[in-house]
Amino acid sequence: MRHNKETIRKGVIMKVQKNPYTEVRKVPLFYGGVQSNAFSVQTMQEEKWKEVGNVSDNYLLVPNEEVKDMADDVISDTGLDWEPLKRFWDGKRYMDSYICKSETQAVKPGDDVGLGISFWNSYDGSTALSFRLFMVRLLCTNGMLSKHFFHTYRFKHDKSNENYYDEITNVSDIIRNSGDKVENMTKNLTRLDEMGFGTATMRELRLDKLSELPVTLWGKIVDRYLAKYEGGSCWDFLNAGTDVLWHEKKPTMATFNHNTYLVDGMMSYVS
Repeated sequence: MRHNKETIRKGVIMKVQKNPYTEVRKVPLFYGGVQSNAFSVQTMQEEKWKEVGNVSDNYLLVPNEEVKDMADDVISDTGLDWEPLKRFWDGKRYMDSYICKSETQAVKPGDDVGLGISFWNSYDGSTALSFRLFMVRLLCTNGMLSKHFFHTYRFKHDKSNENYYDEITNVSDIIRNSGDKVENMTKNLTRLDEMGFGTATMRELRLDKLSELPVTLWGKIVDRYLAKYEGGSCWDFLNAGTDVLWHEKKPTMATFNHNTYLVDGMMSYVS
């Protein structure tokens, strides 16, 4: 299933433009017949090797399929109930995420959030082998990324870390002990729900907390809020933003960075 161009989740076929689990290799580069210090990372695409990055000899190449197997081991070891959530692959950077629906918190009656976990990798050195915890609104499966409430646990892509698999599979305790962070973030989300959202609040957020969001993205979020939540709360505005970002049809790394910036900006506003 994982090698197909179409992945079925919850009865919905999600198109995957490229196969994140295709063959990958690291080969030396030569200039004028002399081997350089750089290596080419290449993936097999349409029966041809395509370069996706240049790295050093010390760079530890970790295939995405190995990260997927590691993720399966980690979430299985937690003893919690996880479901696939979202996958990202742009040909160089990879992310696979899951949602835990067995441990939830209520922002308000009928509006619960749950814990999410994502596993990251890259073939060009731009993104560390890592995992991140985050929150998910269950009603719409919007992911809410936050540096303030959840750390990113990174593992270097170098030969000194060849035992990374053993190291990262010991993180189950971190996941099981994340209850306090989930509870604290949920309390802040409830405070957002108790705050009305009007023109004055929108202006204050834009000037003070969310000034670095691109103009086009800000416009999309405001339009989504007006279409779905007009007259609602700050929690509704956050949901409008994460709805735009999490369900972007062609996400980039900037999409995830903007999600983090939006969530932490709203969290700082309420605190």
